[in-house]
Amino acid sequence: MLAQQQINNQLNKQLLEEKQRIDSSTIQKQKELSEALAKLKAINEQMIKSKDEKLAQLSGQIEKSKKLPQPAKFRAEALQINKALVTQIRLLCPKIAQAEPLCDITASIIDKSIDARTDFEQADETLTNFLEWQDTDEGQAANLPKILESHKEILFMEWQSQLMKAERAVSRCKLTTNNLV
Repeated sequence: MLAQQQINNQLNKQLLEEKQRIDSSTIQKQKELSEALAKLKAINEQMIKSKDEKLAQLSGQIEKSKKLPQPAKFRAEALQINKALVTQIRLLCPKIAQAEPLCDITASIIDKSIDARTDFEQADETLTNFLEWQDTDEGQAANLPKILESHKEILFMEWQSQLMKAERAVSRCKLTTNNLV
């Protein structure tokens, strides 16, 4: 019996230790659950606050939209703007029709400028060839008046100056035409 009592005491002691271990584990788990619950409550409160803020924003947007012009007012304004645009187009169309002849004139001026540049270069080449030829035996035998290089520069300086002015004017015409188009 004594052995049985010792075994019972030992088992009771183990049971007490196991109860204390279970109680401390339970307390620890209860603390962890309490902390998790507190975190969930904080997150829930924050979500509720965020939801309330969004609801307030949506309410504000709804109030603002109530202040916007109603469809009938909008339609009336759109029709008025449309009429103004049609009137402007009617005024602009005759002016646009005048642009095509202007483009044709510009194209003609460009062609004439190119022809003038070609004529200038051809005359320059011809005169340069003549200056070289007159110094040859055949040129001297022709007994023609002698032209000096300085005479060529004098003859061509004004022509080149006028040609450059014309080319600048043509450039401005091109720009204006491109803007019209």
